[in-house]
Amino acid sequence: MIKIKYKLLLRSSFCIGLIILTVQSIAQTTTPYRIIDPSKPTNLYTRLSNNLEYNFSKNGKKTFGYRANFVWASKSQHHSAYVELPLLYSNTSHKFGLSDMRVRYYWVPYKNYVKKPGAFGFALDTYIPAGKMDDGLGRGRWIIATGLSTAFVFGKFSTFPYLYYLYSGKIMNNKLSPESRRELHGYIIQSVCVFKFSRKSYLDWTPIFMKNSYSNGGKDDFVMEGNYLYMVKENKMQIGGFVRRYFRGNSTTIRASLRFYF
Repeated sequence: MIKIKYKLLLRSSFCIGLIILTVQSIAQTTTPYRIIDPSKPTNLYTRLSNNLEYNFSKNGKKTFGYRANFVWASKSQHHSAYVELPLLYSNTSHKFGLSDMRVRYYWVPYKNYVKKPGAFGFALDTYIPAGKMDDGLGRGRWIIATGLSTAFVFGKFSTFPYLYYLYSGKIMNNKLSPESRRELHGYIIQSVCVFKFSRKSYLDWTPIFMKNSYSNGGKDDFVMEGNYLYMVKENKMQIGGFVRRYFRGNSTTIRASLRFYF
């Protein structure tokens, strides 16, 4: 039986306390002045997402735990900042701790869904190597993606294409060969496809092609993400399920989420 350490109790208490404070603040919120529609990725809102996560791969490696996503959005909905904090347990090292953090900035200067295209945006997405690679909790390298997005809305169906330049920094682990550790340059092409069932629920799925390295064709990967979300309390609370599959990497992620909007 795994021994519960002091740090584990401290981190768990922090997560539980954060959720309680969030629920209390929402309970005190007055009636919202606008309708929140998160089915379109170019609609930016301040929110906190609490996720229970399970990752597994063919080689037997597994991680599971809690992942918090906090998004701050400007009142004009032109700017947003995103911070992701994962606390995971690895079955290979039997260690619990912080995994790689994610920080994202998104700028949407133009949005008019009646027209085609219906939006234009710029994104900067970064993964910070906060997790220990030896413990199975991190990649051991900086990952930075930057690029452009747009939108095409056709009634209940909409699609949001993205094109990113992808930089993967040198792996900070001397146990690997210099060839395995080297930095990589590539790109990502993806499109978030959304079908809106009603004002409360929608399904999105995202096919993603990742060329991790221009110089090595074997580094390509195809990823598919799926996300179903339901607004339990209008403008305030949303629940959902998420699945991601890396086909070349042969790994899968499953999440159950609870979101609060502010």
